[in-house]
Amino acid sequence: MLSSLRVKDYALIDEVEIEFGHGLNIITGETGAGKSILMGALGLILGVRANAEEIRTGEDRCVVESIFELPEGHPCLVLLDEMGVEAEDRELILRREVASDRRSRCYANGVAITMKALHTLGRTLVDLHGQYEHQSLLDVERHLDFLDEFAGLGELREAIEATHAELGRLSEAIVGREMEAQQFRERRELLEFQLREISEADPEPEEDVRLEEERSKLANAVSLAQAAAELETALYQGEESVSDRLGAAGRILSEAARMDGSLNSKLEEVESLRYGAEELARFFADYAGQVEHNPERLAEVIERLELLARLKKKYGGSLDQVLAFRDTAAGELSRSEEVDADLKEIQAALASCAEEYSRFAQRLSEARDKAAGRLSSSIEKALRELGMPKVRFRVELSREENPDGRVVVDGRSYAPRFRGLERAEFFLSTNPGEAIRPLVKVASGGEISRIMLAMKTVISHADSVQVLIFDEIDIGISGRIAEAVGKKLKGLAKTHQTISITHLPQIAKMADVHFSVSKGTEKGRTITRVRKLFGEARTEDLAKLLGGEEISELTLRHAQEMLEGSE
Repeated sequence: MLSSLRVKDYALIDEVEIEFGHGLNIITGETGAGKSILMGALGLILGVRANAEEIRTGEDRCVVESIFELPEGHPCLVLLDEMGVEAEDRELILRREVASDRRSRCYANGVAITMKALHTLGRTLVDLHGQYEHQSLLDVERHLDFLDEFAGLGELREAIEATHAELGRLSEAIVGREMEAQQFRERRELLEFQLREISEADPEPEEDVRLEEERSKLANAVSLAQAAAELETALYQGEESVSDRLGAAGRILSEAARMDGSLNSKLEEVESLRYGAEELARFFADYAGQVEHNPERLAEVIERLELLARLKKKYGGSLDQVLAFRDTAAGELSRSEEVDADLKEIQAALASCAEEYSRFAQRLSEARDKAAGRLSSSIEKALRELGMPKVRFRVELSREENPDGRVVVDGRSYAPRFRGLERAEFFLSTNPGEAIRPLVKVASGGEISRIMLAMKTVISHADSVQVLIFDEIDIGISGRIAEAVGKKLKGLAKTHQTISITHLPQIAKMADVHFSVSKGTEKGRTITRVRKLFGEARTEDLAKLLGGEEISELTLRHAQEMLEGSE
């Protein structure tokens, strides 16, 4: 429950603190005294957008603070735990400061939280109904929400909404994969040709370098053989060969070494040179015998080099780049196959998800069909108790078939929608003989207020929000109907802490806790005051609602009788 509300420097309020009680809390007061200002302040603590003009003139900020006592298992406790906010003894203190620059600071039990978090908490704590919220009945899109809330279909709604989101995700994934697959299809033929051309050639790393060396050797075979033979002759076979000259040099050096022993080491070097010349001569003799004059092989090498040259020209400036292109093309083709496989997998997942959506949708449709009649009867009964004895109220459900829809229920195809297949609309007839017509076209302001009260009454059993606030619930009604509205609020207050602003004595007399809002002047400034009424003060306030500011004995007596009659 909402234990207290403290407001400082908001509109006409300098500082006010209200201690609310269990049951029905009624707020009365003259027009313009500030009753709706209190609701505006409460809206701030629930995350409603702030307006700098609402700060009291001359002040740089306003502060609103509220204390909530939470029952065990309240959804807000789970949210607080997720936010890292401790709630000792299940007490929650919300505080919001709004500065003149429109910046807000929000706190939960002293911990700074975001505006979004404050709004999320507020939705679990208070159901605030002002004139705007009453008008939500005129929004046909909201009618389905009312029906689902009445039927307690929250979990099934969440399931179908999650499945719908997954359908959207998979559909987007398919579009992306199909675009990718189309791009691959457009390139696949070229890639396959290019890969086949390179693979058939089957080049090896640095093959062109080796072939170029072989081509040069084959093309110059005669010259190379002749050079090798001449080198062999010069080194060993010919007259005055290098070997012979080194032999002669060795003999001369040998004679000299006998005369000077230090030359022996040089003699070894000369001998080594002679053996080296002989080895080189044998090499060139063997080389000359190996050089092959092979025009056929030369033609093959030239043809292979030309092929590799064409590949290099098409796929890169070097053979390494050709091989890298081959690997890239092979990878792209492999990715193409993966995309096709992914596409089939996602399409299968989409089909499975559509089947799951269909199952949820069928369950939800059946539940809504059953609940629509029960809600219609319950609203009709509640409205009769609120002074509309001949009313007829009906919830009509409609579904729009789509031949191309992927959701199939009872053999019919539908396009999936976020909240299920149905659209709901409320129909109303308030007088005998009148055709039942869409509520949005026929309901008056007073009827809208009563329908909203009836709605909250019949769905209160499924409502986890324990604090209900009604501002302007009595718009457009009076007399006997006001009495009925007061009783209905009193009944609602047995299970929910209920706070209502009213100007009607028939409603005010039902209060378990009664507050009066008044406007006065202090030090030349207009201020709003709030006080809790007891005994005679409450009787006088009720008398003012009956007869205006001038209270007579008759109105006092009437007020006392009303209070006694409400007990």
